[in-house]
Amino acid sequence: MIRSIGFGTAQLRPGTTRVALRPGETLTVGLGASATSPDELADAQGWVYTNYGSPDPADFTRVAMTPVAPTDGHHRAFEATLPAATVGTYIATAFVEVDGVRHWAQDHAPADPGRDEHNLSNRLVFRVSHPDIHRLLVRQVPLDKANARSDSTDISTIEDMLDGPGYTLARIAEEGVTCIWVQVPYRLDVWNRLPAVDDAGSDYASTDWFSIDPELSREGRLVPPWDLDRQRQLANASMRRFVDAAHDLGMQVLFEIAPNHVGHNFIFRDAFDADGLLHIRRRDYQQVVTDAGQLAEVAGRLAAPDIDEPVKDYAEYMLPQLYATRRPDGTYDPAGASSVQETYSPDWYGVWADTKHLNHGGHAGQRIWYPRTTQNLRVLAYIGRAMLWAVTELGADGFRVDHTWGMPYHFFEQTLPWVEAQMRRSRGDDAYLVLAHEDHDRKDYSARVGDVVQSKGYEALLHALAHQDVEAVWRLYDNPFFTAEFSGTGNHDEVRGSTFFGGDLLAYGNAVLTMLLMGGPMTMLAGDELAEAQQLRFKARGGIPTLWQLRTGELPAANRTLAAWVARAGRLRTRHPALAGTARERLHPRTSAGAQGIIACTRTGPADDGPPLVVVGNLGRIGWATATYGTGPTLGGWLAQVPDAFYQVRDLVGLDPDRPLWNRPISGAALLGDGLSIGLQPYQIQGLELVRLP
Repeated sequence: MIRSIGFGTAQLRPGTTRVALRPGETLTVGLGASATSPDELADAQGWVYTNYGSPDPADFTRVAMTPVAPTDGHHRAFEATLPAATVGTYIATAFVEVDGVRHWAQDHAPADPGRDEHNLSNRLVFRVSHPDIHRLLVRQVPLDKANARSDSTDISTIEDMLDGPGYTLARIAEEGVTCIWVQVPYRLDVWNRLPAVDDAGSDYASTDWFSIDPELSREGRLVPPWDLDRQRQLANASMRRFVDAAHDLGMQVLFEIAPNHVGHNFIFRDAFDADGLLHIRRRDYQQVVTDAGQLAEVAGRLAAPDIDEPVKDYAEYMLPQLYATRRPDGTYDPAGASSVQETYSPDWYGVWADTKHLNHGGHAGQRIWYPRTTQNLRVLAYIGRAMLWAVTELGADGFRVDHTWGMPYHFFEQTLPWVEAQMRRSRGDDAYLVLAHEDHDRKDYSARVGDVVQSKGYEALLHALAHQDVEAVWRLYDNPFFTAEFSGTGNHDEVRGSTFFGGDLLAYGNAVLTMLLMGGPMTMLAGDELAEAQQLRFKARGGIPTLWQLRTGELPAANRTLAAWVARAGRLRTRHPALAGTARERLHPRTSAGAQGIIACTRTGPADDGPPLVVVGNLGRIGWATATYGTGPTLGGWLAQVPDAFYQVRDLVGLDPDRPLWNRPISGAALLGDGLSIGLQPYQIQGLELVRLP
């Protein structure tokens, strides 16, 4: 009888149980098994069961494992090395076969509540991310506010960002931004029961996933509201021009979507692949019904003379089973609603009265994360088709997924990988999705199935920088759980980063530049580069104060200067090879005197053979800070290659990046022996590049 089985890999991110794998690397996995008697396993064979490397995430194959000597007390052990990895999300588990009977590793795993809940015991779930993910510099843009007059009932358009005089894609690209996060751009018909102050409606209450909001399109605004298809055609064309323009400027585009829920009166469309072409059809439910009887019910409602014609566009009336419902005891019923009256608004993370919970099989409030009915799977497949349409027809490069905590595991392990696989069919084998998951509750899981997590860890970093706490800053950057998240200055849900600094723009700028140069994925909300202080009123009309002041010439000079320095550091981050990855090595002072407020490290890129970039910053706000730092292994190793050569240094952050800073060259041997002398004004940050002289 099998007593225990262990399965896993040693290729883990330090300090975590997450797989660490880059494109092109192989993955070695091991399996150990014990039985009541070792003799029972004499003829056993170990197998990996995985979709690793498969173009179809639902296609799992067996991979034979090679017997090896046990090293952890098991009676038998096996090992297999899987081929070179490609970008994607994968699953791997294993089983031991004895006398034709399979004994699955997951069924014999030691109890571990933290991992069992997310089905991670003896089961590897991991994403291989594209290397450029580490260099993501994201700007969140609410299109309706970016160029709208503040304190008004105005809504700006997509075209304003293409050819307007204000906040444009060209301006953002010039600031070194590599990726635009478009705050939910889908059609939004404002629910008539919202408070008066929420006159714009919530972006997260989308009413058509196959249509960009026509109010965001200049041409779409000219079409009467009854012509849904013409509105859709024009608004989608506007968005396609926006995405193409961003690509031409070297930026990727993420669409934001909240797959957990939709708005009231959701206009149902679906995507059909026929003759190699994608057709979007309104009121066609063929792909989301569970059987012919359900389709007949829908057909009857669509033909009913007593149902108003506009209502026949709305999914919750025509096929309520697409929506979640509750049993009499309040528990989630995966069979779905049987009428519009049985649908409900999510209520476990605040009350979102303007939305309705979809029947995808997940319910975060009751910790249910497995689809259990055919209807659940039909809904998940529908969400996948909507997301694929945004990729193939509008050119989106990925998604910021809102409220991932509500979604079942199938969404991350099958739906999104399916979208990515289909993306490659239309955009080539090198295409990949950028997946940014918003999650505050099961971040460890979300970090395994996405490229980066958007959560609130950045607030601790802002707090540490605001309090000039160098050790707290390093504790965060050395924390593998924090570095799976975006650093940054905030988003639509939280307070603005500038508010952490009590109006001190120099301290805030010092913090932003520190994050930019320390590396790792980073996000900023439009206006943060100008020290906007007003939390985004995303449910209300009107624009962002600093952006409007910038357009009208009323923005104070100090804010404009801040933006110029943020842009300077952003361009350096994007263009310098040493800042391409996340590798950073802390430098330590030779003595503690004068170094209390200084952050110092070397940065090296993944394929950079040049000198490390030395990043130093003074968090202090009064007086010069001076200290001598050891060169550390990375910079020291580079200097030791030619210790007799002489070196000069320049500050790439400074106003004159070509100017030598030292009054005379210094030999490599002297730098290795005496260390690197640093002198910084209050708030100052430098990006020091050593130049080896001929």
